[in-house]
Amino acid sequence: MPTLRKTLAPKRGAPALTVPTPDASVITLPNGLELIVREDHAHPLVSVQVWIKAGSLHEEKSSGAGIAHCVEHMLFKGTEKRDATQISQGIQALGGYVNAYTTFNRTVYWIDGLAEHADGYLDILSDMVRNSKLDADELHREKDVIRREMAMDNDDPGGTIQHLLQATVFRKHPLGHPIIGHREVFDQITREDVAAFVQRQYVPNNVFIVITGDVDTQAMKESVTRWFGEWKRRAFDPVLLPDEPRQQGTRFAARNFATDLTRIALGWQIPGEGHADKPALDVLAFLLGSGRSSRLYQELREKKALAHWVWSGAWCAAECGVFGVEAECNPADATQLRAGMHEVLAQMCKAGPGLPELQKAVRATLSSQVRSLTTVKGQAGSIGHGWLLYGSLDYQRQYLAAISRLTPEAVRDVARRYLLPDAFSTVLVGPDVEKPASTANGADSARADIQRFKLKNGLTLLVGENPRLPLVSMRANFLAGVPAETDFTAGVTQISAQMMLKGTKKRSAAVIASELENRGGQLQCSADAHRFILGADVMRGDETDALDLIADLILNPALPQPGLPDVKKRQIANIQEEKEDPLTVAMRKARREIFAGQPFHRTALGNEETVTSLKLGDCRDMVRASFVTGNGVISVFGDVKAEEVKKQVEKAFLKLPRGARHSTHSRTYHASAKPATWTEHLEKEQAVIVIGFRTVGLEDRDIHALNLIDEACSDMGSRLFNRIREELGLAYYVGAQNFGAMGAGAFYFYVGTDPAKVKLAEKELMAQINDLAANGLHTDEIDRARVTWRSSWLRAQQGNPGMADVIAWNELNGLGWDHFQKLPGIMADISSREIQRIAAKYFGQKNAFVVRVLPSKESKEKA
Repeated sequence: MPTLRKTLAPKRGAPALTVPTPDASVITLPNGLELIVREDHAHPLVSVQVWIKAGSLHEEKSSGAGIAHCVEHMLFKGTEKRDATQISQGIQALGGYVNAYTTFNRTVYWIDGLAEHADGYLDILSDMVRNSKLDADELHREKDVIRREMAMDNDDPGGTIQHLLQATVFRKHPLGHPIIGHREVFDQITREDVAAFVQRQYVPNNVFIVITGDVDTQAMKESVTRWFGEWKRRAFDPVLLPDEPRQQGTRFAARNFATDLTRIALGWQIPGEGHADKPALDVLAFLLGSGRSSRLYQELREKKALAHWVWSGAWCAAECGVFGVEAECNPADATQLRAGMHEVLAQMCKAGPGLPELQKAVRATLSSQVRSLTTVKGQAGSIGHGWLLYGSLDYQRQYLAAISRLTPEAVRDVARRYLLPDAFSTVLVGPDVEKPASTANGADSARADIQRFKLKNGLTLLVGENPRLPLVSMRANFLAGVPAETDFTAGVTQISAQMMLKGTKKRSAAVIASELENRGGQLQCSADAHRFILGADVMRGDETDALDLIADLILNPALPQPGLPDVKKRQIANIQEEKEDPLTVAMRKARREIFAGQPFHRTALGNEETVTSLKLGDCRDMVRASFVTGNGVISVFGDVKAEEVKKQVEKAFLKLPRGARHSTHSRTYHASAKPATWTEHLEKEQAVIVIGFRTVGLEDRDIHALNLIDEACSDMGSRLFNRIREELGLAYYVGAQNFGAMGAGAFYFYVGTDPAKVKLAEKELMAQINDLAANGLHTDEIDRARVTWRSSWLRAQQGNPGMADVIAWNELNGLGWDHFQKLPGIMADISSREIQRIAAKYFGQKNAFVVRVLPSKESKEKA
């Protein structure tokens, strides 16, 4: 149905900004539970979310124990009428995808799936939040799972610096504790502590439910009443939180971390989420550290080449929060980078933003808010966020209205008020940082009409008309990547993509970075294992300028020599970051062995040696060979007219050189390595096992059965999860991944485990694989996998970016743009006998490439 719109008053010279009018219904049950329903009949999907107004801030005398997060885990462990398997498989059988998350002020349990099963989702969620058994034995096992999650957090420099910054900024308020809890405190909690938290916080008058999608409001009221109506209201007094004393002076903290890079975080205390200054603080954070045109990015990454990445944000509880600025760099650059961060902040405090900068931030914020409404999950999340904080459905409008009223002076003043040069916290995480430091200053298919055109110059164009929201996405895909590279030029496609952002014959790097961001749009210029991907996501009316920018990047790249060292340094940093994650290390090793003798033994990033040796001529050669008419596809999806787009694209790409498709992408490759076992060591606390198998490329029919096996083995209802994680308690995570490339493929099973349990975990994982090879999947597993696959397939069609991506990629790889429409029929035709044949063909111990990544001796001693 059409949605009414209202216009936010723009600044002088800025385009009018609109956001859909909220049209949800609020119903309060007699027991105090609130139900919010928003009908959206664009797709046969629904998001059902149960919001508990309790998170880690509400643990009272057990503050810092992680009880709220522990409860989230335990609610999946069984109720009076369902065990853990019945919960997960029951949701899977209804085509649902279930998950939950805990933050400082909420715990949310949600299911995304088919609208026809909304009542079934409510049944299961009601049973979980009302009737959880909180079994003591299950708690004992689940605490071990959470300990492994803590170990994973300890292995991540991002998580480490976040927790350290919180603890440094907040000395009294529970925001200083990690949501997951402190290991020493967590170890002390009992079943009684967990049950007491549920008894205290899980009451209907402290809960609300958000349902968005293809539903009827009255029917949802009846369903919620049926499943939640008899839940008894109980006395409930909100938790009283302590005030955080105002910071006086500077604070410093550092933690040594086994990594090649240094992370820096600066933090300032700010008021809570509901404070009148919060919109200005959000805009200030956007201007400083959001996107390639932000001040920190331009000054510290582009001009001075000190930072690999930068970020800025303002996050809060109701009472207080922190304004954070983060950056990552090589250790040798850390001192200069810290000084540079303070210089950028000081300049903002001195002069504030320019009017064009502010208009960019306003439009970008609106664009982000509108994009959040493209999926039913995004709609539910936005509604729930506003209701939790303000008890209002009009949160988005009020927030954007406050932002639209901002002036450059108001943003400058808020920077001066909170970014105090003598009251901030500095946190470092990296190699050898724990040393004295001086305090530095400062229907089951997409409902769009898709048309295919062959342009006069031979370029293929796909256009999908989707006028649901005033958004347009476009993608330009050209074959390149791993098959087009060699062992000496590995990584050159990604390097070239980043070099293209350094300027064209008529645009500077700064203009490229800001042109779409100034209008609330997003520019993409990247590459993956198969292709260059250039694209834009913009508001309707900006698509012509976005197309001109993409065409300019493709036709007129400057590829300036001075920019190459910096781009190579960034890529090497990304390669080094991959070496910090045990699962990635194991996957990469398995890939190298499985694809030995084939191009795909390399990754899109390349390696440190190849990237270091790349020359500008290599980039020019790759760009010249790739950007020709027969080697690419342009897709445009959104609020457009196909014939108009055709004229625009023909004009923009008139001078694109004619040429043929890369021949390297049409080959079938044969690998040379034989199955074996390898062991590697990292300075980490966790252990990972990957068991990989050589399979087929994405053009082979077998890929579809392998995708179903992947689906059946990858969620909380899978045999792997239930046996290895739930029954035996051998793992924190376990799953599978099917990788289908052009001409080659691999299938991986993986498990993350306690180093003491490696042998048992590997033995059980191999036993499950051998059983799969011998017997295939059970009928109920196949049925659940099909329904879950269909739900995922539908969710992927909700937004313009996803559709622009999928139709361009399928056309480019030879499957045809409409391949996604054929997939339901293909998946429905796969029989259990075919799955058994394919499992026997590819899996089994004799075909296994086994990789173990274990803690080094030093890590074991530290643990």
